[in-house]
Amino acid sequence: MSSKSNSAEELHPIFTKDPQEWMGLVHKLVQITTDDSHQHEGFVFTVDPVSESIVLLRSTQPDSKDFGTMSLKLIPGASVRDIFVLAKDVDPRVKSQFDQLFRPASSKVFNEEELGERRSQLKHWLEKHRLPVSVSPDGRSLIVAEALTILPPFSEDTCLSTNEIILSRIRTLIRDMPCEVGSAL
Repeated sequence: MSSKSNSAEELHPIFTKDPQEWMGLVHKLVQITTDDSHQHEGFVFTVDPVSESIVLLRSTQPDSKDFGTMSLKLIPGASVRDIFVLAKDVDPRVKSQFDQLFRPASSKVFNEEELGERRSQLKHWLEKHRLPVSVSPDGRSLIVAEALTILPPFSEDTCLSTNEIILSRIRTLIRDMPCEVGSAL
């Protein structure tokens, strides 16, 4: 059995580097120089404190902070030579957009009125396709042909059924539903 030394030189950086340092980089515009002398610029989306890898995002539109179209770059921690923060302050627009990235559209929070409208529109859309649809006794969900339940916020991701064929077909119908079903009837 070998004995371990407690010197700081042998400890992994995760034990010696302050996590607040890593968190302080998130959402900031940085320039990273790697061992091959390449410079990578972008906003820090996240940092892995164990591998010290950094995920950078940048808009594909020059000088834009709109991440509708973006490029993502993973910089391995072992190749990072230097990190320079280009903007000390976090832009609230960048933070807001980052909070919405990589989340399903259904993660948006709806109020009761919006949920009622979405439920009504979806019910009309499914009835237009001659499917038997009813509102659950508690009024919170839709039941299709006694075989599938659609939970709030009434998206293709919130369908529940043990019948894979029905599940697939209803999801496709929901995906193809126009934004304004009432006007399409």
